[in-house]
Amino acid sequence: MAITVEFLSLPNIVKMVGSKTITMDFTGQTVEELILQVTEKYGSKVRQFLLDENGRLDMILKVLLNKEEWIKPDRMQRPLEDGDHVTIMLLAAGG
Repeated sequence: MAITVEFLSLPNIVKMVGSKTITMDFTGQTVEELILQVTEKYGSKVRQFLLDENGRLDMILKVLLNKEEWIKPDRMQRPLEDGDHVTIMLLAAGG
């Protein structure tokens, strides 16, 4: 299935994958599997930016599905469907 992956506020990732938005021929089923497939396709440096030492999405990153549903860490097994849009972003706060 075709899944669009967008990287927001992640310039290092954009540089490594060559674009802010990619469309992947996704062979898995869940959000977690998609993120793992991205790291497998684009290598260890992308893996270091996206995943923690336990192989899970780094806590500083957030995932948005179809620009409307926040995927919390305990919902990473959420199934994806053909045509879904997954945004991986770094939410920064300041003051």
